[in-house]
Amino acid sequence: MTLLYILALCFLGSILGLVGGIVLLFRGKIEKETSLHLISFAAGVMISAAFLDLFPEAIELGENNVFIYALIGLVSFFFVENLLIHFHHHEGHHHSLKNVVPLLVTSDSIHNFIDGVVIAASFLVDHKLGFLVAFATFVHEVPQEIGDFGVMLSSGTSKMKTLLANLGSAFATFVGAILTYYFVGSTQGVIGPMLGLASGMFLYISTADILPEIVRDKKRDNPWHTTIFFLLGILLIILLTTFLPD
Repeated sequence: MTLLYILALCFLGSILGLVGGIVLLFRGKIEKETSLHLISFAAGVMISAAFLDLFPEAIELGENNVFIYALIGLVSFFFVENLLIHFHHHEGHHHSLKNVVPLLVTSDSIHNFIDGVVIAASFLVDHKLGFLVAFATFVHEVPQEIGDFGVMLSSGTSKMKTLLANLGSAFATFVGAILTYYFVGSTQGVIGPMLGLASGMFLYISTADILPEIVRDKKRDNPWHTTIFFLLGILLIILLTTFLPD
């Protein structure tokens, strides 16, 4: 039953995260302001999830080196993104889009695999934490998939191939979760460090990827709008942390 719950959370974090891209696939356009609001909300959710849930849970597990692992997670994600995900979705137009697509799918698969590991490890510690991590993954995936779908469609990739490629990439989340469940579930001493690593990854994605993009595009929308959505993301995690049953 535990594995089924983990797989359900992976479905929330990965497959449902494709909704933004699927809307783009069939509607053809999503306003830039809408995307900015989504990523602002996602940044608030991820930052607050790291500080209010992942860090405290890792410390409660007795992980004294949690901040060292968070630093390792942040630095590792920096190297992974710069080496393998160099052509991030919001930079794709600077390069030959045909060459970007295979790299984009590969990097998304790696990213989704890591998401699955984090979701499973979090759920094995605390069910509420697992839900919050899956939710944070979901709100980050929606705007990211909008960008990924946009790059692939702009490259001339057909709608069907775009959808299938992103679905295949999303299933890497389940692979990461299943491997974590079977090989880490019985080793509680590993989960604390993994939560620390996840905290660093969340902080990197929100502060290095999302917030700079918001600042860069601030002229396209009222800055107060993105600020409000950012704060709403933080407020939502505070409320969920406070009132969601354990």
